[in-house]
Amino acid sequence: MVDFKNFSAILSCLDDYMVHKGKKEIGDMEANMELDRVGLLKDSQPNPGSPLRDLLVNMRDSNLLPQNIKQVCGVWTIKLSKTMAKFPLINQFQYC
Repeated sequence: MVDFKNFSAILSCLDDYMVHKGKKEIGDMEANMELDRVGLLKDSQPNPGSPLRDLLVNMRDSNLLPQNIKQVCGVWTIKLSKTMAKFPLINQFQYC
């Protein structure tokens, strides 16, 4: 099960890192290296980025993945969450 308090700290740390580096998106390996540096998520030496990928797969399978994290063709990308537009959910059948 995913610890949401820890995951919000992870997202906040990654946002701060991207703002500091001037990036709008990073990959899973770079993100896991930064999380290991600050002590939030230990990185794997033989498979860099593997702990973060496993966490993201668990969140994806539980349908809890935030919209700023995507997996395309097996590659995970994490975008700066402050640049993501917030869209309200609209019930398409409310006027029927």
